[in-house]
Amino acid sequence: MVEHTCAWCDEESPNAKRCAGCRKVWYCSKTCQTDHWPRHIFNCKSGQPISTAYYLSSSVWGDEIPVDAQTRIDYGFDKAEKLLNGESGSMLLGLYKGLFYAGVKEKELRLWQREGRLIEGIKATFEALPPRTRGGYYPWFLQHQYLLDGSPPDEDDVTRKTKDRALSMLRNGWIATGGSPHDSTEEIEAKLAALSEERRACHHFYTMLFSQAHPSPDLLAWLHFGFVASSSMGEEMHIARLYIALLNRCTFEEFCVAYETSSISALFDRYDIPLGNSPQFRDVMSGTPHVNKSVWDLKQYVDQLIALQPDAEGLPPLTPSVLCDYGFSNCKSPAERKMLDEMYTQLFAKPGMDPLALHEACIKGQLFDFVKSLIKLGGRSTAVKYARLLRNPYPLPDMEGLRCV
Repeated sequence: MVEHTCAWCDEESPNAKRCAGCRKVWYCSKTCQTDHWPRHIFNCKSGQPISTAYYLSSSVWGDEIPVDAQTRIDYGFDKAEKLLNGESGSMLLGLYKGLFYAGVKEKELRLWQREGRLIEGIKATFEALPPRTRGGYYPWFLQHQYLLDGSPPDEDDVTRKTKDRALSMLRNGWIATGGSPHDSTEEIEAKLAALSEERRACHHFYTMLFSQAHPSPDLLAWLHFGFVASSSMGEEMHIARLYIALLNRCTFEEFCVAYETSSISALFDRYDIPLGNSPQFRDVMSGTPHVNKSVWDLKQYVDQLIALQPDAEGLPPLTPSVLCDYGFSNCKSPAERKMLDEMYTQLFAKPGMDPLALHEACIKGQLFDFVKSLIKLGGRSTAVKYARLLRNPYPLPDMEGLRCV
């Protein structure tokens, strides 16, 4: 009898049963199939709509703050971002992780949310635990229950708090870069206006980090400070922590000079802050803010697509280099652009996919071969269309490495 490897526990079993939805994976028991379902649901072609509780679960176990727009609304992340500081998302993530550790299932959590009993369910779960095992996220939740009451944030309150937070961030950044704490807001803004564009970018970066925030994909700083090299929220947060360590050791002048000369990585090395095995981050920082490989513009575009709000008008802009290098200039219709959007989103989500390897394939004119070696491109007619879309002008004779600008 043929044995099959269980997709959850990796045990081989002659009695394994195949997933009835996708027919691609096997399970040695019903228990393993049930335990794996919150992960497998995203790859299973069962045709079922996916509940936001599963998106939340996936984010929790990946240690990533959710980016799915409806998930963020359903479970308080959107409201927290508008009303509180940058740490609120991490606090909510820790709260939900505690719920799952306590045995709450995705279906149960979704039921609470739909019936308006999310606060009640969370309290009942944590109150059933011994006080010393409830952790630090539950007390924080008790002080911020309004985030999960299902009501939209008051727009006047959001406007006021956004303004207050912006002024606080400005002052935090000003003091962190060596400015006088006695300067007025008008004096700070006037002195910043006199700085070069690069130095204003550095100051704004300090402002974010010293206010427990960091760049998002829609900002140029996402690319220029290397966050684009991250492949997960965990890596993104790790980069932010490394920067905090650096900014607490170097002077603002040192940081500005390193940024202006594309030598931020060397500054990390000088202060013995280990970047680890991070060729992608080092590659980004070797040219920014002046030049960068077009693959990083593509990665930022994909990151923006993932974070796009459902009510957003239009798509993020494409740089000329991405249009030329990665096939978007070959699109004859919005449907073909959507094909490339979905394909590149799937490609960058592939574990172990190296953007630098994608860049090498690009400048060799081998995009189609590279992509199809990593992800499925559908049937023959679809693959033929992708082959046309992924053509680019490379390789260029005697001009290796040149890209469109």
